[in-house]
Amino acid sequence: MQGLPSEPQTLQFPEWQCAFEDAMRESDSTNLPARIQAAKEAIFSRLRAKSERPPGSLERIALHDAIRLLRVLRSEGLPQCWLGQEN
Repeated sequence: MQGLPSEPQTLQFPEWQCAFEDAMRESDSTNLPARIQAAKEAIFSRLRAKSERPPGSLERIALHDAIRLLRVLRSEGLPQCWLGQEN
């Protein structure tokens, strides 16, 4: 998927973005639920840790965007273009 950094060192928030990107890149629908769950756990772990090191406003926006995208991915499944079945 274009637009997603491919190396962890290029990620702005690698604590949770690696798992999020793994879910967004997963093309096998049988593996997708586990990838989504791992991403959700990483994101919510980061949100719980905010008392020790609170996320800045940019990270908060990114966290909430990621949660929203995971919900869409979970409810709507993989877009056909990701599966190589574009119209």
